[in-house]
Amino acid sequence: MMVRRTLSMMTALTLLAVAACDSGPSGPGSLIGRVTGDMLGGVVLEVVGPGIRSFEGRGDTQAYSAQVADKVNTHRVLLITRLGGEIQFEILVDDVGMEGPVMTVVSAAGTDNVTQMAASIDVRVER
Repeated sequence: MMVRRTLSMMTALTLLAVAACDSGPSGPGSLIGRVTGDMLGGVVLEVVGPGIRSFEGRGDTQAYSAQVADKVNTHRVLLITRLGGEIQFEILVDDVGMEGPVMTVVSAAGTDNVTQMAASIDVRVER
């Protein structure tokens, strides 16, 4: 009984070790960003991460970005949509397997141009 339990434990540990070795895809590509809020019309994000090349809007979203001069690997991104609702964009990166990026809402406004609280905005990145 003890031998069987030891073998099962060793098998489980081996499978975990093999799974941990696969870090997923790597190399240049894009990550998909999604920003949601109540009738969201525009948002300014601070995006921090190494190897970020540029930002592009998806659908009707327009994206404008610039590196922050006094902060390493930091970008400010303005995303605007006419339709309101979810804002989708792409982050072109050197390595899609990168750690992060970390995104923080700097400011946001609804389609009525009324400021929205940053805490009410949800920001996600999909690989």
